[in-house]
Amino acid sequence: MKKKQPLFKKLMYLPLLLTLFSLNVIAQSPVERHGRLQVNGNRILNASGEITSLAGNSLFWSNAGDTSDYYNAETIDFLVENWNSSLIRIAMGVKENWDGGTGYIDSPQAQETKIRKVIDAAIANGIYVIIDWHTHEAELYTDEAVAFFTRMANLYGDTPNVMYEIYNEPINQSWPVIKNYAEQVIAGIRSKDPDNLIIVGTSNYSQEVDVASRNPIIDNNVAYTLHFYAAYRPHDNLRNVAQTALDNNVALFVTEWGTILNTGQGAPDLQNTTTWMSFLKDKGISHANWSLSDKAFPETGSIVQAGQGISGLLNDQLTTSGQIVKNIIQNWDTPTTTGPTTSQCNTIECIRNAMETAQAGDEIIIASGTYNFEDKIKGAFNHNVYLYGSANGNSANPIILRGANAANPPVFNGLDYTDGYLISIEGDYWAIKDIAFTTGSKGIVLDNSNHSTLQNLIVHDIGEEAIHLRDGSSYNIVTSCNIYNTGRTQPGFGEGLYVGSDKAQHDTYQSACNDNTIENCVIGPNVTAEGVDIKEGTMNTIIRNCIFSAEGISGINSADAFINLKGAYGFVYGNTFNVDGSSVINTGIDFLDRGTGFNTGYRNAIFNNTFNLGNRASEISTARKKQGSPEQTHVWDNIRNPSSLDFPISDGTENVVTPSCPVWNIEPCIPVAGTNEAPTLSFQSPVNDITLVEGYNLQIEVIANDTDGTIDNVKLFIDNNLVRQINVTTYKWGHSESPNTEELNGLLEGTYIFKAVATDNEGASSETQFTLTVIAEQNPSESCNFNTPSQNGLENFNAKQFSNVYVLGTGGPSLSNLRTFTINWISEYNGLYQFSILTDNGIPDYYINLKPKITFQFQNANPELSISNSLIPNLDGDYWVTSDNGNFVMVSKTNNFTLYFSNDTTAPTCNMMRSTQRNETIKINDDSSINLKLFPNPAVDDHIFISAKNENLVSVKVYDLQGKLLLDQNEDSTLLKLNISKITSGTYVIIITGTKSKKHSLFVKK
Repeated sequence: MKKKQPLFKKLMYLPLLLTLFSLNVIAQSPVERHGRLQVNGNRILNASGEITSLAGNSLFWSNAGDTSDYYNAETIDFLVENWNSSLIRIAMGVKENWDGGTGYIDSPQAQETKIRKVIDAAIANGIYVIIDWHTHEAELYTDEAVAFFTRMANLYGDTPNVMYEIYNEPINQSWPVIKNYAEQVIAGIRSKDPDNLIIVGTSNYSQEVDVASRNPIIDNNVAYTLHFYAAYRPHDNLRNVAQTALDNNVALFVTEWGTILNTGQGAPDLQNTTTWMSFLKDKGISHANWSLSDKAFPETGSIVQAGQGISGLLNDQLTTSGQIVKNIIQNWDTPTTTGPTTSQCNTIECIRNAMETAQAGDEIIIASGTYNFEDKIKGAFNHNVYLYGSANGNSANPIILRGANAANPPVFNGLDYTDGYLISIEGDYWAIKDIAFTTGSKGIVLDNSNHSTLQNLIVHDIGEEAIHLRDGSSYNIVTSCNIYNTGRTQPGFGEGLYVGSDKAQHDTYQSACNDNTIENCVIGPNVTAEGVDIKEGTMNTIIRNCIFSAEGISGINSADAFINLKGAYGFVYGNTFNVDGSSVINTGIDFLDRGTGFNTGYRNAIFNNTFNLGNRASEISTARKKQGSPEQTHVWDNIRNPSSLDFPISDGTENVVTPSCPVWNIEPCIPVAGTNEAPTLSFQSPVNDITLVEGYNLQIEVIANDTDGTIDNVKLFIDNNLVRQINVTTYKWGHSESPNTEELNGLLEGTYIFKAVATDNEGASSETQFTLTVIAEQNPSESCNFNTPSQNGLENFNAKQFSNVYVLGTGGPSLSNLRTFTINWISEYNGLYQFSILTDNGIPDYYINLKPKITFQFQNANPELSISNSLIPNLDGDYWVTSDNGNFVMVSKTNNFTLYFSNDTTAPTCNMMRSTQRNETIKINDDSSINLKLFPNPAVDDHIFISAKNENLVSVKVYDLQGKLLLDQNEDSTLLKLNISKITSGTYVIIITGTKSKKHSLFVKK
């Protein structure tokens, strides 16, 4: 996107005297001015809600021995006073094969002492400081990173100065690997510091921010790292990559950039550096230059001449790159002594100048009269425009452009209808009101402008559309505007208001123009296309309380409706639509699916509108399906004058429209007196999705009620195939009183949808469903030892993360608060790089690094580990370890439990009763009877069912895994509902005895 020359480029050429004077008269430091930084969408804002872009230097590797030491307060003091730096980055070297053991892993105390000098100096000077974990393989040191950043957060988390860059430059690591590492470090930081900014590196030397943006980290204050080198021209494409990430609504931070090649060599490229700086300034992105050092060849990107040390910095002995960088940083955010200003304008020149230099809080007041433009300037996307604004206001201080007298608004009059937008706005938080716009190709265009307001505007005699919200413009309000006489040169494109862009333009303009409101406007007459056209890719558009006239609509380019709804979650209500004698208008509102697969033709609501149709009521439908396969379109409670059907024409629209208020509606669905409410129903048994083994015996019970009538019937379907309809008040299937007790049984392995539909006495219906997963019957293994001790070493677990743990047996740890368990074991290096737990409640901590708490032998036969001082009850002890189908298993050597770490949603099937522990009283001859069944397993509530086929039950006994008898019940039937409420969650052995056979099985109570 092209904008006017950024202000900082002009400031670069101001006399040095003016710069120094302006610096001296400002008392506020950068942190005093901005406060704590916070990500908001794809921008980083200060404490006042203003977009904030910082500029400063990155120090060189802290563990390097081939450069002078700039890690001291003298360096920071000088940069703040003489370079106007607002930022310093600490590049704390972690571990490199060239560092001689000076990196953090080998010399943690020395490194921490070194960097804290810089952190403390930055805080004292009121600038921001990035603490960077400077390595290309951070995931190898996850535990150390978590411990380090948690400690830094504890020390500095209450100061707004500090930011955490937790991974400098991954190289070949995939984003999932980086994200897994980052989430663990972030958990540690957030346990001590809930709100300071965290910066995360991205793949391929922190260049693939677009990949990260498609699967972002869940945290409300995270930005993503972008690195570039201006002289390396393939990096030019990174601006497109960055724009993609911004379009995906993530924030970026350039923690390294250079004027030279990415190899550290070559001459600076001033022209491309300037292009890059314009991009960063335009997008509000902060940056730190690489690097503050005096390293000799090949580091032509060093800012101090080779070997000149701290005195070289103090005496301005800079490289060519250093001179360029100093000039940029000095003038990046030159403070001014003035706050918001009010401009009283009665000339075009005054208006343009005030808009060009506008800042948050400015008010531009325009005297009444007609302003006849004689030339055009460049606006967004290099379009010809008459007025242009790119500055950003904020929520507390918008930029206001208004007429001095709302009753006698100033008139902006362009030269012709064919070329030139009357006003182009790219900044956020603009308030434009009490002005008339006429004679332009377009009237008002917002490009990537958010939280702006267009109020009490008159827009007429326009070549194409009057108002266009484009290129991601979101959260805007258009209110009390009067629009008429559009489409003077292109009637088919003469919409009153246009939100978003056609799918053919999505490569040029961002499609996601969301959360915009159009209200209290008068649209027409002589609006030659639709009054409002909501495009595909948009969502949450509100059109309410407006008055539309169809007089003058052209019909060209299929324009024969008041409104086109092509997005998702469009809400049209409280409007008045007047046909006004038009013979062209053919429907009230068109709804379309444009086939883009994203936010198109989905969940649109049309209600409480009034359609004054004249003598065409029999020809004009309230709404019309025009294209594609739109879903969940609701049309209800609209008034048609004269009174007539919503859909007088049989075109198939009625088949895809629901004539009632949906639960997702923007306004509460209030029942109207005298109308029928749909019944309610729910599954009583089972209450949730269930998994059963082949040969199961299933029973279903449904509860149905109707508050304003009676239930006529309830039907049960399996995969939309009717099982049976019940017309009485007890709704049960598969029970002993059912006509066919086997009606739900016999399904083979697979997944099935069970749906119940209740219909009341007036024909209204409701439905609910659950999923049954049938699995093949599994033969339980002899024990939950999983063949330990293993005769082989432990297979690799390469940064493997598990979200579930099953404690099989008794006496083991609870681990019910486990969020994730991570093991990073590489056998060929005999390296255990991570062994840790994340909890969801912080007990005993959010991040528990178990690696220092264990001794282990994983590489050879009989792999094992011992845990001590873990602070987790019942976890300490000795274990055999093994792998089971990719799951990590720990078998206690001395106690009767096994820890099974897995991502499966069901526990493994095994028998925890070891042969040396079995009570002789429960030894039986198990014939694996197919006649005796147990379900559900795992048990999801306080009951399980035991059934017998071709025989009767005799007894059921339940034992714990030490052989203690817990339940003993005699029975003489074919079905038993066994109450297990008195036993706790865990794994148990059940013995079912029938008149012909016995069954010995394991079951789990959740």
